[in-house]
Amino acid sequence: MRKTIAIAILILTAGCSSSSTNPGNNDGALDGANTFNLKMENYLQWCLVTEQGTDEGMTEVVNMTFPAGTVVNLHADTASAASFFWAYWVGTDGDTTTAHDTNMTTTVTMTKDKTVQACCPIVGTAATCPAPT
Repeated sequence: MRKTIAIAILILTAGCSSSSTNPGNNDGALDGANTFNLKMENYLQWCLVTEQGTDEGMTEVVNMTFPAGTVVNLHADTASAASFFWAYWVGTDGDTTTAHDTNMTTTVTMTKDKTVQACCPIVGTAATCPAPT
């Protein structure tokens, strides 16, 4: 009888165990099945922006969709816009201080819907652009 009870307890315990393969990540963001939106704002169209090697030119707003976990490569330039200078990105992986991400080439990792802003102010002005909405 003790043997039967022990076996029953083992079966019951095995049936109640967790089968989670992604502990600590309850949002499902990186399971590969999700996609996230990237809204890239080129403040007043003053920067030349490239995303994943695709020239987005000086378009003010570009909306893209990427699989969860994608690292999106971004590059900004002001080569053909002599009246403007490169200042910073807002919303990238490198945007970790109040000075923002000042690298012209950077990345954003798609772990949720994100807005990234390229800031290229007019030469002779302070390097500020409004925060993304």
